Amino acid sequence: MNSKVSRNSLKILTAAVTLAMMFSFSMAFLSQDSFSSSATSSPFVSYSQPVLKDQWVNYSTSTGPAPMSNATMSCFGPSSQVILFGGQYLSNVTSGKGANATYNLENVYSNATWAYETGAWKEVATGSSIPKMAGSSSAYSSSSKEVILFGGINNGTLFNGTWSYTGYTWTQLRTPVTPSARYDASMTYSSSLGAVLLFGGKTANGYSNSTWIFKNGTWSNLTSAGNMPHLAGAALGTMGNGNLVMFGGFNGTSYSSSTYIFNGTSKKWSKDAVTTAPPALAFAHMNYFTFNNNTVLFGGVSSSGTPYGSTWIFNSQGNWTESTASAPYTAYGQTMTDYGANNTIVLFGGAQSNTTSGYNNYTFQFQNNTYNWVLFNENGLPANSTWGVQIGNSFNNTTSSQVGFLVEQGTYNYTILSPAGYQASSGTNFTMYFSETNVTVSFSTIPGLLYYSYGAIAGVIIVILALVGEVVYRKIFH
Repeated sequence: MNSKVSRNSLKILTAAVTLAMMFSFSMAFLSQDSFSSSATSSPFVSYSQPVLKDQWVNYSTSTGPAPMSNATMSCFGPSSQVILFGGQYLSNVTSGKGANATYNLENVYSNATWAYETGAWKEVATGSSIPKMAGSSSAYSSSSKEVILFGGINNGTLFNGTWSYTGYTWTQLRTPVTPSARYDASMTYSSSLGAVLLFGGKTANGYSNSTWIFKNGTWSNLTSAGNMPHLAGAALGTMGNGNLVMFGGFNGTSYSSSTYIFNGTSKKWSKDAVTTAPPALAFAHMNYFTFNNNTVLFGGVSSSGTPYGSTWIFNSQGNWTESTASAPYTAYGQTMTDYGANNTIVLFGGAQSNTTSGYNNYTFQFQNNTYNWVLFNENGLPANSTWGVQIGNSFNNTTSSQVGFLVEQGTYNYTILSPAGYQASSGTNFTMYFSETNVTVSFSTIPGLLYYSYGAIAGVIIVILALVGEVVYRKIFH
């Protein structure tokens, strides 16, 4: 019996010491908050005005991308940052000097990457070899946690590269199968497919009607999707039921006013017999509102070449309604995406005319519920420290002393993400009523000894409890 007790004692003691070490390391690890590898930026504008129902709000700043058309934009989920890439504008280029000088209008292409969050733009130094181009298509893949970008054009050269953005840099993906080179294709993410879907675009052989799916690092041609018209510049967006909706487009001779639905279950396109719809348009843009199952379309150009400035809503019942929102401006070739942190839609750029002064660099946000700002104000951190706030699935990090969220009325739980070596003192929830709400977050340093000793102290306590348990065990069984 004594030998058995001794063996049991050794087992208990060994297990206790192991638990103590694991607990010590885990406590030291958990006492630090980690941040996703994403670019951060400081707010450039002050948070002052609410975003009212059916309203576009101007967030244009003096720092941001240049006036640009045919850029592409997606919301990178892990950081809730809007990522903008590429685009083009028209410039008057001078060749020669004096009497021999000539002036030519030329398209200028960009390969810059910009990140937008909490009302401010910041250029991301990706260091990538991604080409300068416009007319690329991009979408955030929720399943693989990356922005997928495909295609584009630069002075007649078409691209068929597939690029992945996972924070800070673009990486070209070597896929075994790929769509042909094209630009102005339509792309979005399908939750039903768990994949990015690409439709149409302009290829070297003309306008396309092919449907492609990008999933698990490769492309596949969905040849059974149905007989669709050949289109470029069609607006494509998701719906709350997992299906996709597409409107408009250009086939080289005429503009479309048709609405098509892609069924995520049957993987087929069908024409939607709507009674009311926007006019025939191309190069508009469309995005989905997660909180009310509506898809929003803005802008575009008509068959007469007139830029369009109306906003249309496609609801979950499959009906189009023109919004009462005042137009921010008229444009085609603009880009839009959802902004996950604030449940809004971000609009940037576009052209009002194909002239050197006809390009925009306006930034607007739209949504069709009334939201107000909750502002988290920090003190106690060194300058340029990265900290953040998470409310539900919405996450914002910053190097500024203030970060904001747009929320409806209600009570919300939140989590403060602290830099290593610091701890935050604040509440765990706030209530939004009818106006701006402020929350103070005070940071303090974690004492060095205490920082590393939480787990050790807890481990010693576990060992002591284990030894006490051994004594009790002996008394019971002797």
